[in-house]
Amino acid sequence: MVAAMTATAQLTIAQVAGRSVVAGARPAGPLRLLAPSGGGDAAWVYQASLGGGLIGADDLALDIEVEAGATLFLSSQASSKVFRTARSRTAIRARVDRGGTLIAWPDPVVCFAGAALDQRQAFALAADASLVCVDAIAAGRVARGERWAFDRLATRLTVDIGDERALSEAMLLAPEHGAIAARMGGAGAIATIVVAGPRVASIAAAILDAAAGPLPRTIDDALITASPQPWGAIARIAAPTVEALLAVIAAHLRAPVAALLGDDPWARRW
Repeated sequence: MVAAMTATAQLTIAQVAGRSVVAGARPAGPLRLLAPSGGGDAAWVYQASLGGGLIGADDLALDIEVEAGATLFLSSQASSKVFRTARSRTAIRARVDRGGTLIAWPDPVVCFAGAALDQRQAFALAADASLVCVDAIAAGRVARGERWAFDRLATRLTVDIGDERALSEAMLLAPEHGAIAARMGGAGAIATIVVAGPRVASIAAAILDAAAGPLPRTIDDALITASPQPWGAIARIAAPTVEALLAVIAAHLRAPVAALLGDDPWARRW
């Protein structure tokens, strides 16, 4: 019998006395929300899971409200693991009100051999709200010979700005379309980065500048492309290893994101 857990967690971030705070947090099922105190004015929340990852038919969602003027840094306690034989679903549904900012930067998703994951992320931004979303995927447990060996990975990412759909994209990696490892070539990890809104305009400009020139551009063995959008930028990165991918992302995002938050969330991790 396949284990099943369906649960929806909720998180609300508010601006109080010039500082963003967790106004409400309700964990659900195995999904836990950890909120350490950062040194800046933003709220920091890390997603964690009892058992360390997704099993069976887990169907977990997180609903987020970032209220007017508030800033949230949302990350994860560790990589999001999808264990063998899992047929799981995850969802993030976030609303960012006027002048609010959401930095969604979790660790990469790692699907074990034989696993399947359906991931959905939907961001609804007020016209003057801002978003940085880092969506990274690893090849799997490469040291154990599991390189792109999962059964299926389907992702969908949407961004609404005001009343308009600004971005809608989906990706499906499944062996019925050809061996995944062969189609991924030398890539051991990939990422999509979405930067939208006025507070992160300089980050979008920096990413576009880094990727300028012949496409795709090679930086430290990673391939990077970026395209400008009316609201910001989209970048895509492929690297031979997870470590190389994270290094390239950090090189372009860590300093400006830390400046925006008023403190560096990675100072005590990396």
